[in-house]
Amino acid sequence: MQVELIAATALRVPVAEGVTQGEGVVAYALLSDEPPAALLRRHADDLADSRAHMLEHASATLHIRGISRDAAAAVRGHGLAVSERAANGAVIPAAIAADEELTRLFEAAVEEAEFVRGELLHALEEAMAGEPNALLRRKRSREAADALVPAAAATELVATGTYRAWREFIAAHNGRFQHEEIRQLALAVLEVMQREAPLLFGDLAEGERR
Repeated sequence: MQVELIAATALRVPVAEGVTQGEGVVAYALLSDEPPAALLRRHADDLADSRAHMLEHASATLHIRGISRDAAAAVRGHGLAVSERAANGAVIPAAIAADEELTRLFEAAVEEAEFVRGELLHALEEAMAGEPNALLRRKRSREAADALVPAAAATELVATGTYRAWREFIAAHNGRFQHEEIRQLALAVLEVMQREAPLLFGDLAEGERR
């Protein structure tokens, strides 16, 4: 799994000492003469709760690679804008990857599912031979056959969200009892966002929220 920051909100005025670009935008939006770093620290609790809407003034775009379709589905909520494309291979769940025999069984099952999908796709195209529009015929056949694509199929995403949206995603999925792959993704996103805006994400930790 790889999570990379590729774009973020930037100020077009001088950045005050002690804050990052995105933090500076949020502080600017608070319309105060107080130094931005001190202002954000003083309003930390409010920005996490009752004034969380102020975090919508800053945003970040992340490129996420090496996750499953199952985990990708969790990213598509929380007000995030997401584009997705399939990648090669499958993501083996950690509980399976820890055991050689389980890994072998898992990989065999994925391979079998891909073979059956290919056979089904071919049969569907033949069954829809009466459809004169070749593009539509292929589209409908693929849509139906894709029902057999496993949840573990690898994918990559580009996701854009406000700081508020990313905080909500992290808080919803970083608990110890959450789906393990999605939890690992939330923690990877948190690591990126804590570097980008430590004053606004520093309170979040595994399974915790201020």
